[in-house]
Amino acid sequence: MKTLIKQLSTGVVSAVGLLVLGLSAPAQAQSTFDVTVLAAACANCHGTDGRSPGGMPSLAGRPEAVLKAQLMAYKSDTPPAGTTVMNRLAKGYSDDELAALAKHFSQIKPQATNKN
Repeated sequence: MKTLIKQLSTGVVSAVGLLVLGLSAPAQAQSTFDVTVLAAACANCHGTDGRSPGGMPSLAGRPEAVLKAQLMAYKSDTPPAGTTVMNRLAKGYSDDELAALAKHFSQIKPQATNKN
């Protein structure tokens, strides 16, 4: 009987431990992000890797500080005049995510210009 109680106790402790680990995993997953996944959404308007084919400004190769300041301005309650959708899009990202996006695009070489 003592062996059975000991086995049940060990099983319960193991189950509780797994439950605690399982509950903490989503919290950890939410605290980290892959900037390339975030940047993929920018490609819809700003082109692959932030290299716009035209119409929208390219993000690739622009200074990190400039990009971060612009993104934070879009997120603010008073976005720059003439802002279209960026003020609504930027509000969906944390400050850390916007900073990571600015760094990401600043590290990509800009699109080569045609010299015809």
